[in-house]
Amino acid sequence: MAAEGLLLTEWEVACLPAGSCDNPEALNTAAADWVRATVPGTAASAWRDVGRWAPGVVHDFDDDDWWFRTSFGSTDPDAMLCLDGLATVVDVWLNGSLVLQSDNMFTAHEVPVRLTDQNDVVIACRSVRRHLQARRPRGRWKTRLIEMQQLRWVRTSFSGRMPGWQPTCAPVGPWRPVRVMPFARSLSVTSIQARLVDGDGVVDLVATAKGPLPESAWIEIDGSRFALEITPGSEGHRVAGSVTVSGVRPWFPATHGEPVRSAVRVGVVSDGVESAIDLPPVGFRSVVLDETDGAFRLSINGLPIFCRGACWIPTDIVRLSDSPDRLRVALSQLADAGANMVRVLGISVYEHSQFFEQCDELGIMVWHDLMFANLDQPLDDDLFRASVVEEIEQFLRSCQAHPSVVVVGGGSEVEQQAAMMGVDPAIGRNRVGRELLPGLLDSMLPGVASAPCSPSGGIFPFHVGVGVSHYYGVGAYLRPLSDARLAGVRFTTECLAFANVPCRQTVDELLADGDRPGHSPGWKARVPRDRGAGWDFEDVRDHYVEAFFDVNARDVRSVDPDRYLDLGRAAVCIAIEATLGEFRSRRSTCDGALVFTARDPWAGPGWGIVDALGRPKSAYWAAGRAWKPQAVLLRDEGLDGLFAVLINDRPHALDATLRARLFDDAGLVVGDADVPVAVLPRGEFVVSVDGMFDHFRDLTRAYRFGPAAVDVVEVSLVGEAGEIDVAHHLPGGHRRDRRADVGLRAWTEPGTSAVHVATEGFAQFVSIDIDDAAPVENWFHLSPGQERVVSVTSLTGAPWQGGDVRALNAVAVRSIRAAEGES
Repeated sequence: MAAEGLLLTEWEVACLPAGSCDNPEALNTAAADWVRATVPGTAASAWRDVGRWAPGVVHDFDDDDWWFRTSFGSTDPDAMLCLDGLATVVDVWLNGSLVLQSDNMFTAHEVPVRLTDQNDVVIACRSVRRHLQARRPRGRWKTRLIEMQQLRWVRTSFSGRMPGWQPTCAPVGPWRPVRVMPFARSLSVTSIQARLVDGDGVVDLVATAKGPLPESAWIEIDGSRFALEITPGSEGHRVAGSVTVSGVRPWFPATHGEPVRSAVRVGVVSDGVESAIDLPPVGFRSVVLDETDGAFRLSINGLPIFCRGACWIPTDIVRLSDSPDRLRVALSQLADAGANMVRVLGISVYEHSQFFEQCDELGIMVWHDLMFANLDQPLDDDLFRASVVEEIEQFLRSCQAHPSVVVVGGGSEVEQQAAMMGVDPAIGRNRVGRELLPGLLDSMLPGVASAPCSPSGGIFPFHVGVGVSHYYGVGAYLRPLSDARLAGVRFTTECLAFANVPCRQTVDELLADGDRPGHSPGWKARVPRDRGAGWDFEDVRDHYVEAFFDVNARDVRSVDPDRYLDLGRAAVCIAIEATLGEFRSRRSTCDGALVFTARDPWAGPGWGIVDALGRPKSAYWAAGRAWKPQAVLLRDEGLDGLFAVLINDRPHALDATLRARLFDDAGLVVGDADVPVAVLPRGEFVVSVDGMFDHFRDLTRAYRFGPAAVDVVEVSLVGEAGEIDVAHHLPGGHRRDRRADVGLRAWTEPGTSAVHVATEGFAQFVSIDIDDAAPVENWFHLSPGQERVVSVTSLTGAPWQGGDVRALNAVAVRSIRAAEGES
């Protein structure tokens, strides 16, 4: 057996009636139908892989017992069986002997075992539904998020158990790796913590060395070695120390600096022979949380950060794990759009080391909830409480080396659920987040911020003006865009949930031949909804379509379904870009806004700004425009006119030119003005666009003296290397008469994969649809006479072949093929 152990990946799984088999011997007489299974994985992923189940097919994986088995050979008699995650009520046998029982999906186990030449591992995942039939005290409140209220008694995920917005694929099985490790590992790290103190890097390490007492031990950081202390012990020798590295470069989120990391090795010398192990790179950073006057303001290395990004669910919600390459693509999409934070939801699962390592590298901060949501927590039960403490300790230990982890939350919507059910706030407090998390965090992950629950703060936890909130004013609660300014949001860890329409390729793949969105049961089944509500999130999107474009959404859907979808794509662009832009300005009280969600759990009109197949939606590009580290954001101040808010998150000053161009409805330039601007490092600068001109222009159409002279306002920020950012304001609103043709053209140049787009008239929400490819920008406005070159990235690795380019305010659609000239 190699020093890193043997990973057991090839298994079989069989579904049997709950309680029909007590042990592996009984399997010999049971009518078990075995199919292959890949581990890490679940029963649902195994059945999906062999074609027995697919997302959208209703199957209760909690109803039956699921048996997993595998065999392996070994030449080492003594070993450690490591099971990193078993969902959920589980018995484990090795060679016919029961070696483990667990009822916590989130805890890992290391079991010392005795091996033979050939070994059999059998895992029985018992029916959660049958397990919960035993009488237990009921919770003090209920939730409609899931069906089984007694799920509060087992430590498992809500994922796959919330039918309002994801497939029914309750996690059952060894969803994390199963390994066989050498029993006498020479060196293993128990704890490593890195932090920034007065400009220096400090690393605290605790490790265990087995075998002979080492003569010396050391830790190496970026090539520099530091001695560690050795304390002899009968079960292993303790190797520990705290070392200081002078003058390190700190880790920053990529929007505000470089995510610098340092290579780390730990080694011992025994009998004159040196042995060492490489550890994941560490980053040095400090985290400070300011909660003055109801704020929730994060500073990294002394710098206040506006946190923006999205809520994260696993990229494969069925298997609950994914390949490093697919994971990297998903995280890189967010980083490329300008996101600097993801929040792992308390309805999901704890993320694994690859996730944290990639966030470290990409410079994405992580807000990670503990896996508690909505339900009353029976912490007065001693066994339950002990299991929860072990779960939290293991999770916090897994985060210690990762600078990306900046906030740990106690869970999701526990206090909100209780408050909305009329429960006394003293009873409805999130006990895990308030009683257990603070002390464990201080001892195991010092310096990381905590939140007792998301949301929390205020007279009621769902109020947005204090602490952490879930803001759905613009969105589910159908408030006007002005609500984002008036609400006084402080830090919203969830916001802007819409039934975001996927790209045309995904729509075509989802629907059967001849079927149409809006009328298709298959389409409607994947529109997110709150259980028990008389509306869904497509109704929410339609509300904003009607508000922005002055149409009847139902009528448009009936006569022109494609137009209906395009208006929906455009409406969420308007809502998302305007709301995030409002939040991001320093005039706002908001210090963070995370869109709900980053990715869909399955293909369809879900909350994700990227669909389940990895294809960005219109919402993705809208969010990206509001997230850019160097950005122009326009503010309509009504009677005070139009203002440009220039933001520079970069660590260097921005010297540029701000240019404003005004167009009439014929596409002619009726005003053009330039002013030099200087934006301080990580600063903001505000310019009156009206004041850039020599006389009054009514750029917000607030005074309405006569016919509108200005149809489109374009404001661009231009540096030495070209255009940095551009924004548009439409004084007359977003509704525009649809023309046969606005003069839109599209072509490619030989030898390139970029698309050139030009227009004679104003082109509203230009969209580029290319199968299995994504442009670096999309769903943007294009001013009259302007050309834009848009790079296109293949999503499959193969060169893209062709697609369409169109504008919302034009009927004409331009077909384009790769490198075949102008269309």
